[in-house]
This record gives sequence, structure tokens and C-alpha cells, in this order.
Amino acid sequence: MDIFILLIISIFVYLLPVNTDYLGVKSTTGLKGFLALGIVFHHLSQWITTGEEFSNFGYMGTYIVSVFFFLSGYGLYVQNERKENYLDNFLVKRLSKILIPFIFISTIYLIYRKINDQELSNSFFIDLFKKGSTVIYNGWFVDIIILMYIFFYISFRVFSNKTIAILVNTVLIIFYIVLAIKLGYGFWWYNSSLPFVLGLVWAKNKENIDRLLNNYYFIPLVSVTVLLFVSHQYSFILQKFHLVDNYSYAIAANIDNVIFTLFLILIVRKIDFSNNYLLFLGRVSFELYMIHGLVISIFGKYFKTSRLNDIIFTTSVLIVSIFLAWLINVIIKKINIKTT
Repeated sequence: MDIFILLIISIFVYLLPVNTDYLGVKSTTGLKGFLALGIVFHHLSQWITTGEEFSNFGYMGTYIVSVFFFLSGYGLYVQNERKENYLDNFLVKRLSKILIPFIFISTIYLIYRKINDQELSNSFFIDLFKKGSTVIYNGWFVDIIILMYIFFYISFRVFSNKTIAILVNTVLIIFYIVLAIKLGYGFWWYNSSLPFVLGLVWAKNKENIDRLLNNYYFIPLVSVTVLLFVSHQYSFILQKFHLVDNYSYAIAANIDNVIFTLFLILIVRKIDFSNNYLLFLGRVSFELYMIHGLVISIFGKYFKTSRLNDIIFTTSVLIVSIFLAWLINVIIKKINIKTT
């Protein structure tokens, strides 16, 4: 990550007009569409070996997921403030929007695994909890977002004081991080969790933050840009100080992801993502996140890596994944209509 490129981006963004509705529904929906594409390219980068076009996406996955967590935390807090009795039946109302498509797509994966003679024994399902395995390829994010919703519900249901609720929510996430390390879960399971808390804090203090940024936008932008360059080197820094345990890496990675999220939100404040294409992708972003791993796996069997094949492979994955995400979204909506 080049500091000069980051600074050039920051200066260019500084010159743009302010997007006053930068965290409104349309803007965040478009942003989710943009981020979902980034996740697809991140996972494609793990398959494609020719050229350097995908190399930067190799480390962008954790950053992108961090922003998703931020948007989730921000959205939950805002809705809780605006809607009366929002937490009544919260787990049923909110989790059903996640669990129905999750179960539907998980069923597709299980059928695919069965057809391909992949192990579906009792140990496979036990490992979903014991070792952090997932039915959906790269589907750990869904498990964690469900956990984040439960943490939010507990914190804000029990404590009416918003500051205390946020602190409790933070403690619960830290407890999860420690538990994930103890259980030996992969680093990606817990290295981007704390931006969810940043979303809560931003939502609670948005008026004050916006007032500050209206008057002093350039200073925070450049400061966060420099901090991002430093925090991105956290692995080198930790090794320099001989702090190579999992807990040190978890803390440093989460700090790095919080800083990147701050950086991107400052940029989003000047860029409007609410065009029709990104809005469409944003509306199917959750389905796209879950289904694209299956498409990559299937197509990956038939493409031997080469410059031409990588282009065809990437294009095919994008088209089929987006189509399937849209189709599943339509089916889920019809299921929801019939059940209500």
C-alpha cells in the first residue's frame, strides 16, 4: 500500500463536493453493491495466477468485510433510534431476513457437496462449531453477522443508556474474539469484528462528527490516510517488537480494519454510490456474497489458468453469480410474501 497513492486519492477526494446523504439508505445500498463486487474479486484472486490485476484484492477482503460490519452496526443503531419498539420481536424479524436466504443457499451447497461426494458425516457438522468450518464456501461472515445481531439485541435490550449498551456490545465482541482464538478458528473469523462497534459509535454521534468534518475535513482525512499506511504494516511492526501471539495480531488487525473503515467512510462522504447498477447489486449483495463461492468452485474445475482463460473465467463467474443472486432474491421474496 503506497502512501503517495493514498495521499493523492485523499487530495482528489477532498476537492469533491460533499455527499450529504452519505450514510442514507440509497448511498449505503449502492456501497454494499460495490463492496460485494470487491468480495467476488477478492476470492477470484485466490484462483487466478496470471498477471497482477488481482494482486491487490488478495488483502482487500478483510477491509471490505470490515465496512460491511460497520454498515450493519450503523444501520441497526439508526433503526433502533427511529422506530418505536424496534427491539420487539427483533430476533425473529431481523434474523429471518438473514436465515431464510442462508438456509436456502446452504441447501444448494449441501446438494452440491453430496453430488461431488464431499463428506457430510456427523463430524462435518460438528466441525461447523468446533473448527469454524462452513457449509457455504467463505460463508463465515454470515455466522458472525448473526452473532453481531444477537449481541446488539442483548446490549440494547438490557441497557437503555446507549453509551453503556455500546460498551457492553464491545465487551461481547471482545469475548467472542478471545473465544474464537481459544477454539483455533481461522484469523479471518475475528480480525475485522470491531468496525461493527465503530458503526454504533458513528451512528450515535453522527451530528457531532458531521459538524466536525464540515469544518475540518482535510485534517482528519490526511491523518487517517497516514495512520492507514502505518497500520497496514502491523505484521511487520509486531514482528519487530516480538509480539507474534494470536491476541496481539487480533488487536492489531482490528485496529487496522477500524482505520481503513474510517478512511473509506471519509471517502464515501464525498462520493455518491447510489447509481442504478450499484443499487441493483446492493439489493442482492447478501445473496451474491453467499452464492459466488459455489460458482467459482464449479467453473474453476473447467478453466486452466492462462491470460485468456482468466478473463473468460472472471467474466463468467460475475455474470452467473449476479444472475443467481438476483434469482434467489426473487424466490426468497416470494417465500416471504407467502409466509406473511
